[in-house]
Amino acid sequence: MFLHMVRERTGEQLDAWLAGVKASHLEAFESFVTGVQQDKDAVSAGLTLPWSNGPLEGNVNRLKLIKRSMYGRAEVDLLKLRVLHHSKKSLDRKNKKKKKQGQPVVHLKKPKMMKNGTIFQHTTTDISKVA
Repeated sequence: MFLHMVRERTGEQLDAWLAGVKASHLEAFESFVTGVQQDKDAVSAGLTLPWSNGPLEGNVNRLKLIKRSMYGRAEVDLLKLRVLHHSKKSLDRKNKKKKKQGQPVVHLKKPKMMKNGTIFQHTTTDISKVA
């Protein structure tokens, strides 16, 4: 039933589901139910509203993975280059698939160079500050 609530966005059934799980006295679910009840407004919104922060979380996870793979060499300039390179590889894979399907391909904009020779791109700088 919980999976159905997630897939069908039927958060209005949450109270009935919580009551049913509590009445079953299953030890495995007791801590889960307690956690859901503590953050019930957020869980209900997640099960009801059509919006999702999944794409954002995916990008944050990707950035953290890139940073971890750099073994502590996470200077901002190097991180920018790694993020841009990773984005280009990902875009190349998507474009290859689109070409096979006959769809138009997308190209990355060439990054701007600053006077001192470093690459400047707003989105990469903002992402690296957040992570």
